[in-house]
Amino acid sequence: MIWNELLNLINDHSSFVISSHLSLDGDSVGSQLAFSWYLQSLGKQVHIYNVDPVPAKFAFLQNSSQIKAIPPQGEYALVVLDCSNPGRMGWTSSYTPRAIINIDHHRDNTRFGNVNIVETSAAATGEIISSFFLRSKIEFPADVAEALYAAILTDTGGFRFSNTNSRILRLCADLADRGTDCAKVYENVYCSHSRRALMLQSRIWSTLSFHLDGKVSIMEMPLSILDELGAHYSDSEGMADTTITAEGVEVGIMAKYSDTESHFSLRSKGRVDVGKIAQKVPGGGGHSSAAGCTIKQPFSLALPHILSIIEKELS
Repeated sequence: MIWNELLNLINDHSSFVISSHLSLDGDSVGSQLAFSWYLQSLGKQVHIYNVDPVPAKFAFLQNSSQIKAIPPQGEYALVVLDCSNPGRMGWTSSYTPRAIINIDHHRDNTRFGNVNIVETSAAATGEIISSFFLRSKIEFPADVAEALYAAILTDTGGFRFSNTNSRILRLCADLADRGTDCAKVYENVYCSHSRRALMLQSRIWSTLSFHLDGKVSIMEMPLSILDELGAHYSDSEGMADTTITAEGVEVGIMAKYSDTESHFSLRSKGRVDVGKIAQKVPGGGGHSSAAGCTIKQPFSLALPHILSIIEKELS
């Protein structure tokens, strides 16, 4: 079994580095914290390294300060969580990992590890790790349950996406029984914004536009606005999920762009597979209801390109 391969690899190494994708979200943060706890409980040395900082809304999770922007050194086995390919981590090292563990739920995962645990039916990487703990009868503390709950909560859009099902709800009920304060997690993730974050979001809302007979909605964030408002990139997290709330919209887009490139976060209500749309752009990918891609062009050129791809999927 693949889990036995994972356990054997863990037993063979004493030092681990855990990492995830650029622009950390709830699933990447929560999964890293939970798996770090697991390795430390086995007496392993663990270093969590990410290029980007933990978004402020997830700083309440216990031990989130262990996630650092300090590159690893020496010999280690690398654990990559919630990341479809190594390029999405945004870093490389002069030290070659002795082994790579790849745990993910993205269907475009390239199976780049020595051990690949890729479950595309899972709603979140946090679900995979939670199920592993429960299946293995690993007792874990309330703060780990809370990290896993935050991972699942965010990757289901607050239990709004189509990946929410009875299995997920039963799993989250178990995490609640293990000490998760569900109200606290929701409050921190969705209801705690700095004034600068709210100002940023109000400016983003003001850019709302509709395209392709009202089937596509777009909100924009030129990166220059961050310096203007003194806001952080992570202050815009979650805005993409609101782009599909308008009646009649099939695809929502949150566009973040500089003078030279444009990143599109894509959302769908279910009929349109935005993962397939994102994959038509080099390096893009994701799920059927949530995906993303980056086009190395200014927004004025990149927007017509992505709309042309969407138009073909809508027809």
